Amino acid sequence: MKTIKSSLLSKHSNLLHAFTTKEGGFSLAPYLSNNLAYHVDDKISSVNKNHSILATSLNYPQNKLVRMNQIHGNIILEVTKQHNYENIPSCDALITNQLNTPLMVMVADCIPILLYDPIQKAIGAIHAGRAGIFSEIIPLTISKMQKTYQSKSKDILISIGPSIHECCYEVGEEIKEEAYKQGYQYAIKEKNSSYYLDLLSIAKKQLQESQILENNIEISPYCTACNTDTFYSYRAEKKCGRFAGIIMLKEQSKSKKSTDYAD
Repeated sequence: MKTIKSSLLSKHSNLLHAFTTKEGGFSLAPYLSNNLAYHVDDKISSVNKNHSILATSLNYPQNKLVRMNQIHGNIILEVTKQHNYENIPSCDALITNQLNTPLMVMVADCIPILLYDPIQKAIGAIHAGRAGIFSEIIPLTISKMQKTYQSKSKDILISIGPSIHECCYEVGEEIKEEAYKQGYQYAIKEKNSSYYLDLLSIAKKQLQESQILENNIEISPYCTACNTDTFYSYRAEKKCGRFAGIIMLKEQSKSKKSTDYAD
């Protein structure tokens, strides 16, 4: 099973993370082959196998994985011991400081964001689609980490995974007007009498306004709609699966000294 790692997050030995790809699963076309979503009409048995092989490959407890029923809003949930693979909350962001508790965000064009505070040992996962970004789910999640775990902006690391880029995200007049009303006119590009939305530019601006350090932000260069051989893209494929971002705090041996410092 092929996954992509963040160079920013990979520096931290007590952290498990990855962005999955289409490759190495059991799903048949049009979900070929590593679909992780149950709601897209893929065979449940195939999705079960895909989750099982992913958990084995990355070495995390599948029964403790917390997924989301993503609702394209700005609800953020603090994950506690009561949450698990079968208890699926309706929200678009998860945060936790629980060890061995993997968090997962699933996407097929929306922006998957992984967060890590190496000082307070807290993590987060955000599903940032247009509606979520327009309703400020990114700064709200950062604020909730600050209030819940006393995280400081200067310590939080942000890894933004593959998503649809401006080149492929054509929008209509209604979305253009909504963007203008919210002050996001800089993210609207006009090409050949059509409008294109640059969600990543809004995400980056929101991170900067939340005082996240430039060096603590990593943005994937992959556009999902341009790379459907590797990632699912609802815009490009319509009927497709979902890939995921996953993050977990690992429990380390007490005899091992921590070298996990903020950059």
